[in-house]
Amino acid sequence: MRIHELKGETAHLTGLNNINVIMGRNGAGKSRFLRDIEAVNSRSKQLFNLRYVSPERAGSFRRDGNVLTNISTNPDWLRQTRAVNQANQFKEASAMLLRQAETLYLRRLARTPEIRMDAARNFETDRLGKINQLLTNISLEISAEDFEFRSLHEGAPVNPDQISSGESEAVSLATEVIYFFDTIDPAKFNVLLLDEPDVHLHPDLQARLGKLIIAMLDEFKSHSDSIAVCLSTHSCPLVCSLADSSYVSIGTKSFAVDTVELKPTSAELRKVAPFFGHPLSLSLSEDAALILEGEDDERVWQQAGRTSQGRIKVFPVLAGSVDQQAELETFCVNLLDTLYDNPVAFSLRDGDGVVDQPLEHRPPLKRYRLHCYAIENALLTDPCLAVMGTTWEELAAKAIQWAGDNPTHRDSAIVQELVGSADRLRHKKIKNIRQLVCAIVGCKKPWEVVVGQTIGALAKEDLTSSNMLIDFLGAEMIRHIIFRGAA
Repeated sequence: MRIHELKGETAHLTGLNNINVIMGRNGAGKSRFLRDIEAVNSRSKQLFNLRYVSPERAGSFRRDGNVLTNISTNPDWLRQTRAVNQANQFKEASAMLLRQAETLYLRRLARTPEIRMDAARNFETDRLGKINQLLTNISLEISAEDFEFRSLHEGAPVNPDQISSGESEAVSLATEVIYFFDTIDPAKFNVLLLDEPDVHLHPDLQARLGKLIIAMLDEFKSHSDSIAVCLSTHSCPLVCSLADSSYVSIGTKSFAVDTVELKPTSAELRKVAPFFGHPLSLSLSEDAALILEGEDDERVWQQAGRTSQGRIKVFPVLAGSVDQQAELETFCVNLLDTLYDNPVAFSLRDGDGVVDQPLEHRPPLKRYRLHCYAIENALLTDPCLAVMGTTWEELAAKAIQWAGDNPTHRDSAIVQELVGSADRLRHKKIKNIRQLVCAIVGCKKPWEVVVGQTIGALAKEDLTSSNMLIDFLGAEMIRHIIFRGAA
């Protein structure tokens, strides 16, 4: 049973995939959106098997007799207590669900020969093993009567009240995900609504939770037409851990807009993912994404960052073509405002012979065009020539000699044209001779290193003096990207 949309009283979620990521800023109404969908569709018990996981999940991961009684006597108790932002005794209920998940797995094992005949598969490996992949200091194990936590360092039992909030959160969420999949009803459309599952989780755990969801979908892919996991999040690590999966679509919940259109994760997200998603470096730094057209530009800006010793705070995002650069620009414009309060990103395009036609900014994305044909043209500016230990006059003299010594060389004509050029071929393609220029003047550095080192060495004072490199690259771009935030 494949359903492509979910509707509440006002909420409308379209383009459903197996994993559906809803992003949006605080106050955009993501929680209300999911609860609206849950409230309406949970009434259709013949059509839906639906579970909602609230964003604030209180309690301790231990069995509680009162919770067991409430679950047993009132089939709607669990749903009713979780249809709020802050759910009391959430983790106690999760502990009860893990016991039920064990029973369900054992029943499935008994009726599924291919699982039963595989000696490597059992409840410990298929279920507890997945939970323990989210833990680093403790493990969840089967004891004589129940489940218990054990320290990975001392091997001693650990009271559930003594484990960290993040570990407790991870175990509870993993249990909820596992229980959902183990209670899938193939005759219904099964929906799991996870409201901000990243809350209280370390970024690495957020990423691991994404992998757990994918692993469970892989296990139940024969039922994929009847499964939809919908999660709202602010978490870059969680989104990016899902980015490469074909199961995933993403949409943005905006203020006062109750329709979220989901679209499959794309090449754009996969390219931007390293910038947004690494939990302990880029996503926590002050780097801004810098969308570039090609690998040459990427190498230049990477070198510029190294040379500047961290003063240039950009993360190159490689597009690969003009068309894909436009797609990446649109993707970042739509995504950045859902993640940050004061976002900024940049896009830098080749000049390609276009003169005096600046690009229009698309806030929060600032767009620039080089004031020369391509980044390698900067190699012929005086500052880059100085890095190579030469001057324009010396290059011209050596180029004339080289052309005379190599009259039949395929690039002899353009080298001679360069020498006679009044603007150093500023708006002409010189890709074929960029490394040749280095060789002619006896520079052993790759041209990208030369240009990158020169950019990285720029000082703010260069903006007010005559500097050919800044003229070729564009003063506004240099001011906003290289000296961003400088006094």
